[in-house]
Amino acid sequence: MEIVVTHNNMDFDSLGAQLAVTKLYPATRMVLGYPLFGNVKTFLALYRSSFPLVQMKYIDHERITHVHVVDCQNADRLDPTASALISGPTRKIPYTVFDHHEGEPGGLAHNAEASSLIESVGAATTLLVEQIKKQRIKLTPFEATVMMLGIYEDTGCLSYKGTTERDCLAAAFLLKSGADLSDVNEYIHPKLGDEHAHLLQDLVKNCHSLTLEGVRIVVSTARIETFLPELAGLTRKLMEIESASAAFTAVFMRDRVHIVGRSDTPSVDVRPVVRLFGGDGHHGAGSAVAKTEDLENVSKQIFDLLQTTVSREKTAAEIMVSPVRTVGPTVSMDEASRIMLRHGQDGLVITDSGKIVGVISRRDIDQATHHRLGHAPVSGFMSHPVLTISPSTPLSKIQELMVKEDIGRLPVLAENSALVGLVSRADVLRVLYGPKLISKGTSVDESDWSASARRQPVAIDMGERVKTLTPSTLWLCELIGLTAAQLGMTAYAVGGCVRDLILSKTIFDLDFVIEGSAIELADALEKEFPGRLKVVARHARFQTATLEFFAEEKREVDLSTARTEFYEYPAALPTVEPSKLEHDLLRRDFTINSLAVCLNPGRFGSLIDYFGGMQDIKDQLLRVLHPFSFIEDPTRIIRAARFAARLGFTLEPKSKEQAKRAIAMGIFDDLGGVRIRAELRLILASPHRVTALDLLSELGGKLRYLDSELEYGLPVRSLIRRAERLLEPYPVEEPWLVHLGLLISGLPESRLENALDRLQLAVDQKQKIASGL
Repeated sequence: MEIVVTHNNMDFDSLGAQLAVTKLYPATRMVLGYPLFGNVKTFLALYRSSFPLVQMKYIDHERITHVHVVDCQNADRLDPTASALISGPTRKIPYTVFDHHEGEPGGLAHNAEASSLIESVGAATTLLVEQIKKQRIKLTPFEATVMMLGIYEDTGCLSYKGTTERDCLAAAFLLKSGADLSDVNEYIHPKLGDEHAHLLQDLVKNCHSLTLEGVRIVVSTARIETFLPELAGLTRKLMEIESASAAFTAVFMRDRVHIVGRSDTPSVDVRPVVRLFGGDGHHGAGSAVAKTEDLENVSKQIFDLLQTTVSREKTAAEIMVSPVRTVGPTVSMDEASRIMLRHGQDGLVITDSGKIVGVISRRDIDQATHHRLGHAPVSGFMSHPVLTISPSTPLSKIQELMVKEDIGRLPVLAENSALVGLVSRADVLRVLYGPKLISKGTSVDESDWSASARRQPVAIDMGERVKTLTPSTLWLCELIGLTAAQLGMTAYAVGGCVRDLILSKTIFDLDFVIEGSAIELADALEKEFPGRLKVVARHARFQTATLEFFAEEKREVDLSTARTEFYEYPAALPTVEPSKLEHDLLRRDFTINSLAVCLNPGRFGSLIDYFGGMQDIKDQLLRVLHPFSFIEDPTRIIRAARFAARLGFTLEPKSKEQAKRAIAMGIFDDLGGVRIRAELRLILASPHRVTALDLLSELGGKLRYLDSELEYGLPVRSLIRRAERLLEPYPVEEPWLVHLGLLISGLPESRLENALDRLQLAVDQKQKIASGL
């Protein structure tokens, strides 16, 4: 295990550098530099769950193999435990230093690893961003924004004397990667000069406030003799000083009035105000210049216009998730953990006889597990009393409570004290900033609760593309959509057929997901068209049905009830529960297979994309939907190699790292041989088999899927290539068995039989392989 640490009272440069280290070394966890103050504390109160954090007191120190130190060379400024690990008199762990300050005499740099980076640039984050750029590691907009915060803070938004060209180039790279400067400006405040400080004092002195629709707004005026830039920054500072959600300033400079508006709330759009004076901007920021000396009249016009333009602030009832999943106080911590995993949640509300008695978080679960207390009831670890809100609580109050109390979720109670919903950090961020900062990143488990419930789906009209299907397939899709609508259901084509439709490839398999009962819909379809459709299988446990479809040739199509899926333990078969479309898509293997096309009349051909699958198709990337994907179902690793080879795609770097980590954990040891055989057969029967096997070997070092000692190198690769050439003019029955025999030919005889037994091949198939060997 690796950790990255920084100095106490950390700043944004420390935070950005720490996050950058986790991108360069994916197995690294962040240890924050406590105590936290100011804007860093405020920022982490909202975004804490988006970082791979760990606390030193919950780490088994014997497992730490390397320490990264950022923005610091003084061991006394580190967490005492971390400091002792790398500079104490007893156990010393190898460490690397990334810092932009000159080396300190006797500092940590003297005994650091050779890979350390200590160079004079404006920010430590710059050094690490350069490495990220060099290694072509992709960043999400959120990650780029955090790193930009680090560079902008330590360089005064690239204006301080110590700023270098390298800082500017790193910032440019982050902008290209999606960093949002409007979000950076929320937290970065360069120091004021004397003239700006005096102007700010005047603005505070002349400030007037009003409250509309529960939103506090301030308006202020001032006069100065000369032109002074950066009124926008002062307006922002005024808004913070006055604890307002919006602020407007009007300052007479020379011969005209400069007007600036800033808003942090959806309820106040600054554009109507600045447009009144001939200016413009966007919802949260705008400016104008009026050729007048009458400040009092300008102020009056602003006040009058605000009376009619401020909209009602969103309330808890509009943003909460409902219904809320709860557990009783006697449920064990282990069971609570399974429930969280099952439903993709990061916390649970504890109720007793209908009353809320506490909440439990993933961090609480992790602590209990660390101390081997998984058997204990949640009542011994839950947080209580619980701070609650009402359905009418405004968004600004919710945000204030979360920051002030450092609470990640707030239950919503009706007047009769009934639990009617829950608001999480992710819900607040979604309303404030849209899905951008909490959507696709390295995984989809970064929000406080189910990621699928947080994502705003991208809808694209695919109607014309769908009409390119064969006439019989198009007829079936339209029929399923129409019949579903008549039954009050919604039908979607999902998975590989949608992917292949986008890629203009031949569609072999048709899969449909139904928001409703798939079995009931299948029966209705058979009843309506008994000559063309026939139900050949019903699986009540998995809530699926299979239809025989008689068209140009007989085909089978699968209908599944939209469901959520969870795994009781690694490599287990899934347990399913009915759910909505977004939860059903969340259980898919890769983002490119998480696309759906609605078939109901009125929405026919509408593509639904929750997890960025369209973009990954354009980028030719295979990306898993969450970090535990390969652990839950190891066959997805084999499938990843098959898709990559067949489609010419690349396994996304973090997904690749997760696959390697899962294999190293021995995840295939308990996997049933039948499931391995099914996936391996598809690879060996494919013309892209060698490319797929190359990737499998790269991920695992060896082909551990069959045998822990199975080597795959150039000799075996050459044999398979030779067999391909020989089989082309002389085809045989089940040619995949030939390639399987060659694949395992290097195993000792004692292990060969075990490998074949594990795959549970038929007797005649074993004989074919044995005769070939």
